[in-house]
This record gives sequence, C-alpha cells and structure tokens, in this order.
Amino acid sequence: MIYVSICLGLLFFSMGFIITPSNAKYLLSGYNTMSREDQEKFPIVEYLKAFKTFHIWFGILYTLLSVILHLLDSDLVGYHLGITPILAYGYFFWTSRKYNEGLSSATKNHTTIGLIVLSLTLVFVVGMFIWSDRESSWTYENNQLEIQGPYSISLNISDLDSISLLENLPEITIRSHGISTGKVAKGKFKGPNNARYHLLIDKPVGEVLALYPSGEMPVLISLDGMDERELFLTMKGELY
Repeated sequence: MIYVSICLGLLFFSMGFIITPSNAKYLLSGYNTMSREDQEKFPIVEYLKAFKTFHIWFGILYTLLSVILHLLDSDLVGYHLGITPILAYGYFFWTSRKYNEGLSSATKNHTTIGLIVLSLTLVFVVGMFIWSDRESSWTYENNQLEIQGPYSISLNISDLDSISLLENLPEITIRSHGISTGKVAKGKFKGPNNARYHLLIDKPVGEVLALYPSGEMPVLISLDGMDERELFLTMKGELY
C-alpha cells in the first residue's frame, strides 16, 4: 500500500510538468472541452502556473504524508490514498474558479458540476470506508458457512467443488471492488493471469481458508477469531 501511495505522489508531482500551454488543448481536462471562444478568453498561462505549483507541492506533501502515516499506522495509508486526493483537488478546483471570470455560463456550470461530483465522491468513499471497516462475524451450522459484514457470503457444502488450506495469500495485483488497507482486504480482487478472488481478509494474514464454489471465483478467508485449520478440517470431512 505504501508503495502505491508513493508512486501516486510522484505522479501528482510529475503532472505539474506534463501539461504545458502547447498541449493543454489536448490534455487538460475541462479546457479541452471548452468552446474555441472560451479557450481564447481563458488565461491558460496564468492557470498553468497555479496548476504546476499545486501539483509540485501536493506531490511532495502527499508523498511525505504517506511515509509518516505508514510509520504511525499502516492502516491510515489506505484512507489517505482514497480521501486526500479528493480533498486536495476539491480545494484546487474551488480556488481556481476565479479563472473562469468572463467565460460562458456553460463553462462555469462544468466547474460547478465537477465540484458537486467531487463532493459526492468524497461522501461515497468515506461511506465505503466506514461500511467496509466493520468487523466480520461468521457461523458454520448445518453444512452452511455464513460470513456477515462487508462482502458477506453464504455457502453450503454442496455449493463447493473443493476446499483447501493455504499457508499464504496468493499474489494479488489489483482491487476490482472493495477495500484494502493495512488491516483488511475485503471485496473482489485480481491476481496474475487475470485470476479473480473474493477476499475476506483481516491482516496480518495467517492460514487462509480457500473455498472453490462451482462456477464462481474462489473465496479466500482469514478472519480474526476464526480457526481456519479447524474449520477446514470440519468442512473437508463433510465435503469428501
């Protein structure tokens, strides 16, 4: 997680140098969709100076904050990764409204819509963190495993093709949908060769219970309070 955050900080920093007045009409979001009349009125050189200053400082501060949060509590890096960029860009877009003076109402409306979208995205992301950070509880009764909480599942022994106990979590390359912080990884993830997994993981990861439902992605489970080995032996005895 810390490496992803640092790479993102370097990307923010480099953005200050990538977009120039000569390529802004192709690369700068918002400006590249303005009418030609608005583009001629827009103070692109002055705006890009502010754009460059923002990205240089934001890239530096974002990277430093990532390292500090990692040293304090690695779980905080996940929240930083999802929330800080939205807050920073919301601030930049809000303070950049002055550059729209004299432009058409359509262009001004695009800025307003962008701010609204960022605000809604922030609410959604924070809500996802709150929802996904809930503890998972589980029961196994009458040959059926139920895990309640974020990305809950309900699987009967008859739903499974096979079951195994893994010493380590398989390599995960990308999150498709869900949450991944220093303490949890829950949701839909992908590994090498487009392998797909449903993860229900509390970190640090111990042994991993791997369930293979018929026609569906494997479910990998390692939860606080669960004895994965004992549950594996119980389910294995009933499956085979």
